[in-house]
Order: sequence, then C-alpha cells, then structure tokens
Amino acid sequence: MNRKILLATMFIIAILISSCSKKDEVIGEVKDHYLKVKIDGNEKSFATVKGRWVDGGNFLEITGNNSGNESIVITVMSDSRRISSGQYSLDDGSGFTILAAHSFMSSHQLNHTATRGTLAPEDAFNLKVDRIDNTSTEGSFSGVLVRVEGVNTLGTVTLTEGSFKTSIDPE
Repeated sequence: MNRKILLATMFIIAILISSCSKKDEVIGEVKDHYLKVKIDGNEKSFATVKGRWVDGGNFLEITGNNSGNESIVITVMSDSRRISSGQYSLDDGSGFTILAAHSFMSSHQLNHTATRGTLAPEDAFNLKVDRIDNTSTEGSFSGVLVRVEGVNTLGTVTLTEGSFKTSIDPE
C-alpha cells in the first residue's frame, strides 16, 4: 500500500514539475490573423478573419467580422486561374473581377460595395497581394465603396490603410 502511495505521489510531482517548466512548448499552429482598416478615418480591427477558396479555387474570399455588427468582404474572382501575388484594381484588365463590400448594422443595415462595371463613378478598390499560397495570404487594400439605388449614389465609405493576414480554408 505504501509503495502505491509513493508511486502516485512521485507521478503527481513529476506532472507538477513538468507543467511548471519555464519552456512552454506550443502545440498546433500559431495564428496571427488580422484585418485592419481605416473606415472614413476611424481605425477598425476585425475580431474574426477568414480566408477561403471558392469555386474550385478560382475565387479567393477574405472576410473580417466584428460580432455580426460590421464586416468587410473582399472577393477576387476568375473563370480560369487562381489569384497570385500582385496589384489588382477594379478596372485593371487583369481578367480578375473584384467585389469589395462593407456592411454595418446600427438601427438598420447599411451596405457599401465596389465592383467592376458599376454605374457609380465614385467606386474604386485596390488590392495588393504580397504573399499567397494554397493555405495563407497577406496583403493590403484601399478604396471607395458606394451605396446605390438604381443609378443614384446614396453614400460612400472610404477605406484606407487596409491590411490583412489570414489562413485560407479549402472549399
């Protein structure tokens, strides 16, 4: 009986000593995901950031969300190929289409967007992809997103100093 108590005590002490070690080993992936941007001059940092491949990997979608009250979505689309590192804008002739959206919920939801081929002359969006592979991406963005009704622009939102880093989930 004393031997069992002694072994149990030694086992507990060994666990306590190893758990109090100054060198903590990290298990799993360390994530440093972010999406930050100034929206009409106000700095925002989105709590939840996700990237994902859509439509067989030809679409890249990056989403930043703050508790469901505010979100930024950037989607880069192609019929034939994946996005690579480089500079993209709404009317750059690259063969990629960009859709950028900002949604904000107060007493009602306000949506502002920018995409190729709209009638609103104010919309603009620039995306710079610094690094991208099958599992992660990093870059920066800026633009003017519009809220329209028919051919009338009802309002704009200006995005400056936008930056992101996130993993990319498979389809």
